[in-house]
Amino acid sequence: MSIIRKDLGQRPPARLKSKLSVVQPGKAVPDIRLEVRSGGEFSLYSQAPDHMEPAMDRLAETAIERNIFQTPAFLLPALGERHSLLRVALMEDGDSDDHLTALMTFSVRGNGTHLLAHAIGDIGYHAPLISRHRPMATLDQLFEALAGSLVNLPGIAVFPHLLADGAFMRFARAVAAARGLAFRVTHARRRRALSGPINPAGAALTPGEREAWQANLAKWEALNARGKVSYHIARNPSETALMLDELSALTTTVAEDRSRFAALLPTAKKLGRNDQLRIHALYLAGEMIAAAIQPVTAGEAWIWQVFVRPDMEQEAVDEQLIMRLTEWNTRDANITVTRAAPGVGPYLAERFWPVEEGYATLMVAIRPGMERAIDALAREHRD
Repeated sequence: MSIIRKDLGQRPPARLKSKLSVVQPGKAVPDIRLEVRSGGEFSLYSQAPDHMEPAMDRLAETAIERNIFQTPAFLLPALGERHSLLRVALMEDGDSDDHLTALMTFSVRGNGTHLLAHAIGDIGYHAPLISRHRPMATLDQLFEALAGSLVNLPGIAVFPHLLADGAFMRFARAVAAARGLAFRVTHARRRRALSGPINPAGAALTPGEREAWQANLAKWEALNARGKVSYHIARNPSETALMLDELSALTTTVAEDRSRFAALLPTAKKLGRNDQLRIHALYLAGEMIAAAIQPVTAGEAWIWQVFVRPDMEQEAVDEQLIMRLTEWNTRDANITVTRAAPGVGPYLAERFWPVEEGYATLMVAIRPGMERAIDALAREHRD
């Protein structure tokens, strides 16, 4: 018997047994709740299951791959939006009450052709949370539940922008292979990460990039001639709350910035209260001209959102801000790796980061016999 089969355990049932949801005051009612043969439960929510926040936080701490974008600070506000199409699939262990083993957010895309597993919007990292306890068995049951006829969802799940060497990518591919499900890995690309000291002199800049960097430095010198330029970091709840107020003023001019800031504010406030937020900012003559929002958890930092004052967009202040963030994070004992979230950048300053990582999109046909459909979807979404 193979190691994979031992981890997967018994084959999931061909069908799932319905289980009635009990309505309790103050608790969101799942769209559907099903019992799997292992004794665990699978449920789908389109409303924010606030009562499950502690269990979601616990799962985030014990997942095979940490992902702050799949924590309640991000998910609950997004699910609570009036016109949100986001849904969350949860797996609970039948051995204990309120113990989650899997959390996957998604929406149905392509006129019903596939599920797109994503965090919030297009900015963020999208790996679902899977418990370290028997992860392959959990993924096996999650795929089986999502594909069940009672759930009535498309038969292809797309997981975009995963770390190619990340735990979720490895386990999901192994489970698909073990179950004989078709899967495709597409949209492969490389991006740099900040882990360890930088060597500006040794950065592998192309001649064009070196020319652009020199132009940025010249703009920086010109900016310093216009007034005092300072760099500040908000690192605790009181500091982040004050800097969010300043950022609100910075984003009033441009409608897109106002919309982005309004969408991130509930999450940023919650992250700040949990001491999981850093805000890096540049000031000119005491007024904020650029800011980077950076969630941090378990030593992992993500550059999530960057804002620049409209009249400063041609002054490369975002590049200067990311370079100063780079220098700070290499000295911060609480941060071991810094990444820019998908949908952010890329910035020329990232070229000074010493580590290169692979990203890719994983497509899994969670129902058998969908090879042609998944190939068509892969061709349609080819870069």
